[in-house]
Amino acid sequence: MLLQEQKGRMPFFKRLRQNSQMNEIDSTLIIRMSVIGVLVGAVAGFFGATFRYWIMAGEDYRHIIMNQLTPLTLGIWLVAMVVFGWACARLLKWAPLSGGSGIPQIEGEMLGVMNDTKPHRTLISKYIGGVLNGICGFSVGREGPSVQLGGAAGKIISYLLHSPRQEQRLLMSAGAAAGLTAAFSAPVSGAIFAFEEVHKSFYPLLVIPTFTATIASNFVTSTIFGLQPSLGFTVVDGLPLHYFYQLIGVGLISGVVGVAFNKSILLFKRLFSYLPMGLNGKIIMTFLVVTLIGLDSQLLLGGGNSLVGELAYGHYALWILLGIVVGKILLTAFCFGSGIQGGIFLPMLVIGASVGAFTHGLFHEFGLVTNVYQANIVICAMSGVLAAAMRTPLLAIMLVLEMTNSFFSIYQVGTVAIVAYLVADLMKEPPVYDSLLGLMIKPRSEIEMEQTFFQCHLPVVSPLVGKALQDIVMPKSASLVSISRQGQHIVPQSQTVLEAGDDLYVTCQTGQLKEAKEFFQKESVREHEEEKDKS
Repeated sequence: MLLQEQKGRMPFFKRLRQNSQMNEIDSTLIIRMSVIGVLVGAVAGFFGATFRYWIMAGEDYRHIIMNQLTPLTLGIWLVAMVVFGWACARLLKWAPLSGGSGIPQIEGEMLGVMNDTKPHRTLISKYIGGVLNGICGFSVGREGPSVQLGGAAGKIISYLLHSPRQEQRLLMSAGAAAGLTAAFSAPVSGAIFAFEEVHKSFYPLLVIPTFTATIASNFVTSTIFGLQPSLGFTVVDGLPLHYFYQLIGVGLISGVVGVAFNKSILLFKRLFSYLPMGLNGKIIMTFLVVTLIGLDSQLLLGGGNSLVGELAYGHYALWILLGIVVGKILLTAFCFGSGIQGGIFLPMLVIGASVGAFTHGLFHEFGLVTNVYQANIVICAMSGVLAAAMRTPLLAIMLVLEMTNSFFSIYQVGTVAIVAYLVADLMKEPPVYDSLLGLMIKPRSEIEMEQTFFQCHLPVVSPLVGKALQDIVMPKSASLVSISRQGQHIVPQSQTVLEAGDDLYVTCQTGQLKEAKEFFQKESVREHEEEKDKS
């Protein structure tokens, strides 16, 4: 009774903040997070939609210039590229974490290894830099930057609302999902991205603001700005079941290409770090090289939205398709390696589409498939390359289906995605964004040591199921503070046995957040404990 009276006297927002930290979800908190999710989604949708619009307008302008090129206009264009490159380099020095895709930075925030991201600077640098390199024709995507733009918007709003650290992360991930929604006009995929890629988990306090944010973002992009799914085509005819073996072949090829793409990205990142020149020189050089490539052909330049439709229904010689695959991988790795404000999400899809067109052409030469099903093979390979590179099969399947409105093709797209995922797993290739995050994180000594909370769901396959807490060796500084089981909160005791479906509420130091999350979400926890015993 005394506790209830004290709680009743506690100020309203302080009580909400305390509930948030201890993960005691009540109806008031759910409603509050839903409303804030709508606000974050609308703001993230605005930045994502306008970012998408300006890049599309810049690409159109570039095509006009290149089609009417004279020595004078070429000279003016080259000078403009030097100025653009210098401006992007200055922005990167002003906001260092605005470079690259932006997705590793968001994941770093969720894991507590990147805390000082300066969202205001990041938003400005990412927006302006992304538009400038989009005008030039960099083979980078707008989707990763849109994710970081949305995440920065979510963090700024959390600052304005004086949100605690856990709520900041929730609003950042909701903004990131809304940003991806704005880029692709795919709200369900935007939410799945937050669950499968960013958090690698889901629970009510994450699901609700994320979905409200993606819905609000999609409303802004489709209703106010009139933007539609970025691929703009639908696969009408399903692939017959007797083509199942061909799908396995598409999955094998897509998986190998996805792994090759990851290795190329990391290789060029290392090569650029070895170049004996400063950031200004590297960025300006990249602008000039991309411009010179565009003088010969615009086929490989830009994100490649329109190219996907051509690959799905056009007919190219096999050597041209193979050239597109190799050329797009190398040019994307070159552009991304410079550290410019651009992502690799859309280029992965374009590479997948070119792999699908090449594979279809190869199969057609041997009489294994007809021309009728070219678009089917293309969308399957898109999901395969994405699943192999990112190691997120559910997102790969849903994104391709949602962007093409081809949900009746789920079995064929799903088959290729799973096969490609297994290929990457057997080749022991880590997810591309995890690898990029590994290149960016600071030494442990530089990470703040304050306490933070996170929640995770204990799956049936977890080795922790059926074990008493006294028999579990947790990571340093990690402590289990509460267990939610079938709607009831349990205070952990040394004899408490974990059960499948338990929601675990864990506290740890911010610097140990990544290790603690990996421990509780890992399916092979016994391996982790065996390594500790050996040491």
